[in-house]
Amino acid sequence: MTFVPSESLTEQIAQYLGNQIVTGELKAGDRIQELRVADELNVSRGSVREALLILERRHLIQILPRRGAVVAEMTESEVRALYELWFLLLDKIARNAVDMWTENDLVQFTELVLRMGEYAQKNDLEKFFETSVLFYEKIYPFANNSFLVQVLEDLLPAAKRAAYIILIGGQGELNKLHQFFMEMIQHMLDRDVESAAARLKALGNEWQEQVLAAIRKIDSEKK
Repeated sequence: MTFVPSESLTEQIAQYLGNQIVTGELKAGDRIQELRVADELNVSRGSVREALLILERRHLIQILPRRGAVVAEMTESEVRALYELWFLLLDKIARNAVDMWTENDLVQFTELVLRMGEYAQKNDLEKFFETSVLFYEKIYPFANNSFLVQVLEDLLPAAKRAAYIILIGGQGELNKLHQFFMEMIQHMLDRDVESAAARLKALGNEWQEQVLAAIRKIDSEKK
């Protein structure tokens, strides 16, 4: 793969490596060697080093003394901490969005959810994933808080990594998540803040337990 130099070169590298971590191509404990990545992408080691710092901030890797960059583990405590914070922040944004949306906002949200439905029916995990991320990014401005948005953006890759464990379960899981987004659209139409918050909390609890179960299964298979 060859990268075309641009202002966002380090971000491109971070996204490239981050996607490999999210999808499990790079697994927990795997080393990411600067020189190998630089040669593979035909970029400088300095750019790779900066990209690794971005991935560390996004909780996908750890940079350890004498070992360098290593794909971060997904422990039970870390998953619980991630979901606690992630859905706490999403709750605030969802409440604002349901209460403050405009017709233009609703049109954009609805279009994204309809596209998710199409990808779910095709069992196109990659496209479904990309579109669901766009949905999250569209609601970020409702935070009315640039610091909160920055935290969400840094947490998003770790949240995607956890979600991927669930969504690789197949079309049934995609359909369930699509149904959640459909319900959120209806709550927005009704401006029903409490129902939206309750549904979001239920999803967070359900996903946390599914991810934890998957992690336990992986750990038991290693023994």
